[in-house]
Amino acid sequence: MKSLSITLFSTIFLLLIPILSFSQENASQAYWVHEDPVYPAKVADYEGYCTTLADNCKKYDVKEAKWVTVSTDDLRYFHLSPIENMGDLDKSRFSLLRDKMGENEFNELFENFDSCYDTHTDYIIHLDNDLSYMPEGVKIVQAGMEFRKLEFWYVTPQNFQKVLNLAKEFKELYTKNNSKEYYRVYRSGFGAAGQFILVAISAKSAQDYERIRVENKALLGEARTPVYTELLKSIIRVETLNGYMRNDLSYDPDEK
Repeated sequence: MKSLSITLFSTIFLLLIPILSFSQENASQAYWVHEDPVYPAKVADYEGYCTTLADNCKKYDVKEAKWVTVSTDDLRYFHLSPIENMGDLDKSRFSLLRDKMGENEFNELFENFDSCYDTHTDYIIHLDNDLSYMPEGVKIVQAGMEFRKLEFWYVTPQNFQKVLNLAKEFKELYTKNNSKEYYRVYRSGFGAAGQFILVAISAKSAQDYERIRVENKALLGEARTPVYTELLKSIIRVETLNGYMRNDLSYDPDEK
């Protein structure tokens, strides 16, 4: 879980201030994502280290750090931390934790993380409230809704605005029909591997998601077909993942 050099990351990010400013103007929330693809044999160890990190943050009441974790069936772990501006990337989230744990124990913990994968990535995504469909308010965590269906729709830069327009059409269709399939839309940002929109759907379980999907498809009927067909023409590939919200590996200093 060891991150890229924060100083280097934020220095490069200076070049992309307009992107973050654009997201704020359009009622969206930026998240710093740290993604770890974990070796199958090291999953139990990795989750143990994540638990140790979260437990120590709770123990020492670390206010500077906050993240939610999602794990997927292909053994990837996504740690999402909200950021307000590029200055947040330059803050030392774990300086207090290092002091409280002691440098040796702290460094050993992060060295242990490094033994669980051969690569990891950091990038920015933007939760777009205007494109998301959650009539009761956009929330990424919902009690009892631990399952996640994640759909990454990759697109060329030339077609990105077209896909965003199609996302608006989908939301209008869902709203008109009072659909019960709620979803959140994220836009890729700095550091992401390709340009995409991510659609995240929450459910109680994989079976519950399938029920919601089938009912929604019947509800929308043929009105869905032309929009969906146009979307398929506008993207270059799609990646679909099943995952789970991992509250046991997450940390929120505001939760006691």
